Amino acid sequence: MIHSILHPSDLSVGNESAFLHGLRLALAIKGDFSILHSAPMREDEDAGWHSFPGVRSALVRWGLIDADAPQSAVATHLGVRITKAELHDATPVGGVLHWLQDHSCDLVVMGTHAREGVGRWLKGSIAADLAYHARLPTLFLPMSSSGFVDPATGTSLIRNVLIPIDRAPRPGPAVSLAFEVADAYGCADAIMHLLHVGASDGAPAISIDAARDQRLRRHTRQGIVTDAIVKFADELNPELIVMPTLGRHGFLDALRGSTTERVLRQARLPLLAVPALEV
Repeated sequence: MIHSILHPSDLSVGNESAFLHGLRLALAIKGDFSILHSAPMREDEDAGWHSFPGVRSALVRWGLIDADAPQSAVATHLGVRITKAELHDATPVGGVLHWLQDHSCDLVVMGTHAREGVGRWLKGSIAADLAYHARLPTLFLPMSSSGFVDPATGTSLIRNVLIPIDRAPRPGPAVSLAFEVADAYGCADAIMHLLHVGASDGAPAISIDAARDQRLRRHTRQGIVTDAIVKFADELNPELIVMPTLGRHGFLDALRGSTTERVLRQARLPLLAVPALEV
């Protein structure tokens, strides 16, 4: 279950869409939404309402609070706890790792220049630290994609979700989280398209309750894995791609030239990378 969401706001260009997607989900689950900034905050920014101009303007625009509502209205009326912190480390990724050591987090939401991949964020020993500590599901919002949350109204639209699957990594956690995320965004009728690239008898079995099974569609394609996934995404035009990633690498698997990273770069669609459970 998702209870706490982290948005590292300065790790990439084009963060507004990622910020809005994280905020919308936090509102839906009535959870914690943490915003990490690498730029120093002013002395008067510690906890005041003016510390969250993006939050306030979005909530007013979405009709959820009045323009003159106090900061306390977010927690008392909307059930969301929002915190903002400054990263003091020499690198943004190092700051995120240190923050994660002392705070709980169930999902990371961040923007990315998909055409460059996200491996550009990892330098030196930080890559190893990130691989070890940050084994978290991560929703990437490419700058070239508007995503599935309407910035004007806050309305979410997820009709189709593409989930490439294979026997390894185990797809169960990714499929379960795909349902949880789509339902939390208010899209309980979203169809989950399971795509296996290879022989049909090699597709893994997915155990799921009968109600959710009715929302599954199973597909098989042949060819090079990344090319087949991207081609199918072009045909389906899903609002979201959900990719199982190797648990031992955590979300580093989505950042280091893996299938996930290549799909993110080529499809340029919102992508949720889900680490497989280690056994």
